[in-house]
Amino acid sequence: MKSWLFQGLVPPVNRVSALAHMVELIHAEHQYSLTEGRTKSPLSPSPVLGSEREQDSAQRRLTYYRLELQSVLESLREQHLLREDTEHMLRAQFTDLQLDLCYEGTQRGSYPATMRNFAVSLHLFSTKAYECMARTFQLPEPTTLHAWLSNPDYRPGFSQQVFSELAERSQAGDKDFQSCSLLIGAMSLERRIQYDQHTNSMQGLVDFGAGNYDADEVPAAGEALMLVAVGFQGHWIAPLGYFLLATLTGDVQSQLLRHCILKLYSIGLQVVSVTSDATAPNVDTARRLGVLVDGVSVKSTFFHPANPALEIAYFFDPCHLLTLVHNTLQVYGRLQVCSKAICWDYVLHLGVLQEQEVLRAAHKLSGVSLSGQQVWGNGAAQLFSESTAQALHFAASLGLSQFLGHETTSHFITLLSAVFDVCSSRSVHAKGPKAPLSLASYDSLSNLCNEYENLLRKLRNGTGELLGLSRHRWGFLGFLINLRSLQWMAKTYLEAEDRPVPYLLTGWWSLDPLEWCWGAIRQGCEERGITTAQAFQSAYRHILCKGLAGLRHNTLNLLDMSLSRRASLQLQASWPLGKGQVWLNHWCPGSRQDTNAIDLSPSLLSWLEEDTTTYVSCFAVRKLLPLLTCAECRAALMSPSGVEPAGSALMCVKNKGRQFLPAESVQRVIRRAKKIFGLSTWFFRDSRQHRSWGLVLELAILADVSEERGLFPSLHDHLFESNMLVSNHYVTILQGLVRIFLELHSVQLGAAQGPELGQSI
Repeated sequence: MKSWLFQGLVPPVNRVSALAHMVELIHAEHQYSLTEGRTKSPLSPSPVLGSEREQDSAQRRLTYYRLELQSVLESLREQHLLREDTEHMLRAQFTDLQLDLCYEGTQRGSYPATMRNFAVSLHLFSTKAYECMARTFQLPEPTTLHAWLSNPDYRPGFSQQVFSELAERSQAGDKDFQSCSLLIGAMSLERRIQYDQHTNSMQGLVDFGAGNYDADEVPAAGEALMLVAVGFQGHWIAPLGYFLLATLTGDVQSQLLRHCILKLYSIGLQVVSVTSDATAPNVDTARRLGVLVDGVSVKSTFFHPANPALEIAYFFDPCHLLTLVHNTLQVYGRLQVCSKAICWDYVLHLGVLQEQEVLRAAHKLSGVSLSGQQVWGNGAAQLFSESTAQALHFAASLGLSQFLGHETTSHFITLLSAVFDVCSSRSVHAKGPKAPLSLASYDSLSNLCNEYENLLRKLRNGTGELLGLSRHRWGFLGFLINLRSLQWMAKTYLEAEDRPVPYLLTGWWSLDPLEWCWGAIRQGCEERGITTAQAFQSAYRHILCKGLAGLRHNTLNLLDMSLSRRASLQLQASWPLGKGQVWLNHWCPGSRQDTNAIDLSPSLLSWLEEDTTTYVSCFAVRKLLPLLTCAECRAALMSPSGVEPAGSALMCVKNKGRQFLPAESVQRVIRRAKKIFGLSTWFFRDSRQHRSWGLVLELAILADVSEERGLFPSLHDHLFESNMLVSNHYVTILQGLVRIFLELHSVQLGAAQGPELGQSI
C-alpha cells in the first residue's frame, strides 16, 4: 500500500476510497495535532508534524490530491453517482478549484465563492456524490447550503426579500403565516447567452444562485424553475425564487424543494403540501422525496427533511391530470371496465349532431313544435363535467341510436368530474363536490376515493393491460394520489388536537396561483419579444415587487384562472367542426367579436319597433356570449324549452325570428336599464356631453339592477364557487349586459344628436 502511495499513484478502482484510506495513513504515521486556538482556513490546513522531512512529504501528498479533483469527479461518474454531462460541466467550471483533505479535528471557517458554488452544485446534482466526497474532502454541512442559494435581488436563487418579509410576519405571531403550501413549475426559455454590461457577466447560462457559471462547456439555460408559496388557506401568494436549468431533472428539483422546505422551516413556516404537474421530471421528484406508487397502491406523503415527526402531502395539478386523461382516451379510443366500455366515440357523436336531427327526435318524443325551437350546443362546457354527462343522457333519451349503451361512459365522466371538483374547492360558500373539505364531508370524500380506486383497479386499455400499470397511467394515478393526500390532510388538520381548522380549500393546492405568476412573466417577456433568461429576470422583478406588496391583498380569481387553463378541454375543442353542427355558431367561445361595432341593420331596427325589450335582449346576449368562457354563465342567458335537464351542454331553446330567446332575467335587466336610461336623458340632458356620463349611467343602472330579486336563479350556487365574492361571474354578467345596452343606445343617440354624445357614453 505504501509503495503506490508514496510514489503518487492511485489505484484506478476507486480513487475516493483510496483518498479516504490515505488520510487515515497520514494521521496514523505522523500523529499530528492542530495548534490550540488557531483559526484555520478550510483551504489551508497546517498539521503540525514531527520533522521537516515528514512535513515536506505530507505537503507533497496534499498538493497532489488538491489536483486530483478531476480524477475524483471521473470516479464518481464511474460509480454512477454523477451523470456524464454533469461531470463534464463541473470539471469545466471548477478546473482550478483545490479541495483540502478532511482531518479529524479540523475547523471549518468561511468558504470562498468558488467553493460555495461547487458545494451547492454538487449537492443539487447528487447527494450521494456529495456525501462520498465529504468523507474525504472538507465540504460544508448540507444544512448550511440553502443560505448560499439566496440572493438579495431578482437574480436566480431564493429571493431573500420574500423570506425576510415572511419571517417578520411569522415571528410576529400572525396565524396566517405559520404554514403554507409549495407550488413548483417550469417555463421553457429560448436558449440564448447574452453579455450583460451592468453585471459584467454572461447571462443565460445555468444558474442556481450560488455563483456564476461561465465556462464554455456550461450549457445555456432552457428552463426556468420557479417556486411559489401559498398560504395554507389561500390568504397570500409569494414567489420564493427561481433557478435557471439546462433541463428538468428529478434529482435537482427534489434537492431544491428540500432546501426550500428547510429555509421556510428556519423562519417559522411549516410546509404542509407540495404541488407540481405530472410530467416525467416531477413524477421522479415525488419519488425521490418519498412518494411511493406500487400499481394502484400509493403512499402520498413524505417526511419533513428537518423533522421526521412531520409529514408533507404531495399533490399533482388537477388541470394537468385531466389533460392526461383526455389524451389517454383519444389514444386508446376505448377503455374496458369488466365487460363494459368507456368509449370516446360517444363524445365524437355529440360533435357531429345536426340541428334538424335533434329537433325531429325531440318532436317525435314530446311533440314539441319545430317552429318554436332551436338547438344550442354549449361549447364552453367542460368535457369532464356533469353538463356533458347530461348531454349524453339527453341525446340517448331522444332515441338516437348512436348513443345507446352510453351509461358507463357517462358514469365515468360524472365520477371524474366529482373527483376534480373535490380537488378544486375555492370558496367556503360553495355547495356539493365543490364545497370546502370539512369533517361533515369527510365520509363523502372516503366513499369517492374508494369508488375511484375500485374503478382504477378494474380499468384496462384496449389491449387488456391494467391501466394502472400502463405507460398512460399517471393521469389516473395522479387523482388517486390527490385523494389519498386529501384524506391525510383531513385527518391531520381537521381532527388535530391542537387548534383544528374548520375547513380546507383544496383549490389553493393546485397550480392556478403559479399560473398567475407565469401569466405576468409572459406578459413582461412579450414586451421584449422573446423569452430568454435575461427577459425572464426582468419580468420576475415585477412579480417579486407585486408579491411583496400583495401579501395581505390577494386578488387572484381562482375560478377564472382554472377555466382559462382548461380551455383545451372544452367540448368544442374536442372535435373539428363542420357545417350544420349544433356546436357551430357565430358566438362560440374564441370567436370574440368587437362589441363596439354595433350593427344597426334594418331587421334589427324593425325588431326594436315591434318589441324593444325582447330584441335588445337578443342583441345583448348575442354580443355577450363570445366574451364568456364559463358554461354555466352562458347557459343562464338562454331560455330553455324544458325538454332537456337543466344544465345540459345540449339544449333546445326557444327562438323568436330565428334568434335565441334570452332568459327572463336578461329581459328584466334590460327593462331596468331602459328605465334608468330614459330618466337620465330627460333630467340630465344638459350634462350628457360630459366624458364621465357613460360611467355615471352604468353605475346608476347597476345600483338599480342590484335591487332586483331572483335574477339568474340557475346561478345561485355557481356565483359562490369563486373565492372572489365581489368580482364574481354574477357581477360579470350584469356589467356585460349593461355595457352592451349603453353601447347600443350610444350609437342611436349619437346618430341622432351628434358623435360627441356617443363618444361620451
